[in-house]
Amino acid sequence: MSGMRAHLMLVVAVAVVGTAACIGGRPSPATRHYLLTPVINSSSDGVTPRTTSFVVGVGPVSLPAYLDRPQIVMRTAPDQIQLLEFAQWGEPLRPGVTRVLTVNLGRLMPESRVVAFPWSSGEEIRYQIVVDIGQLDGPAGGSVTVDAGWRVLDRSGNELTARSSRVSEPVRDDATTATAMSRALGVLSDDIARQLRATERSRP
Repeated sequence: MSGMRAHLMLVVAVAVVGTAACIGGRPSPATRHYLLTPVINSSSDGVTPRTTSFVVGVGPVSLPAYLDRPQIVMRTAPDQIQLLEFAQWGEPLRPGVTRVLTVNLGRLMPESRVVAFPWSSGEEIRYQIVVDIGQLDGPAGGSVTVDAGWRVLDRSGNELTARSSRVSEPVRDDATTATAMSRALGVLSDDIARQLRATERSRP
């Protein structure tokens, strides 16, 4: 009886291995991991101001639930998305967006010091940028779209201005979707910087 049982177990094991080998006919591709990157270069003169005029705080940044996951999301139709199982973020997307906006704004506004949320309680934040990302995706091989609403608050939390930016960047040549997203966030950063400069100029 024990010999029959052992034989049966061997047959089942062979069947399972054979079935797994037949699925897809080839091994799964390796998962690639991507990062958003700052695209704004440092100030052209390369000179850092000796004093910091004011401090800008970036965040919190919010994302829709469908984007808040490891997989990169592509939009296959207005009401349909695809999760790329083998193309994933190397860090959670929310802090990744916050990091890139912070670095970009710091390079665009060298006269200020830009810090990411959450900052220490001792920071004297003159302007806080609250960002609500509504879309950060696009069709495979097409253009990536960033649709964001953002607000500038003063140090007391009062709203100074509210704006929205919608930016589309094509996926060029052999560049990745993440590269196009980084360029779109660069344009968003420039929109925010221009508004901050205008707000600072209007101060009494």
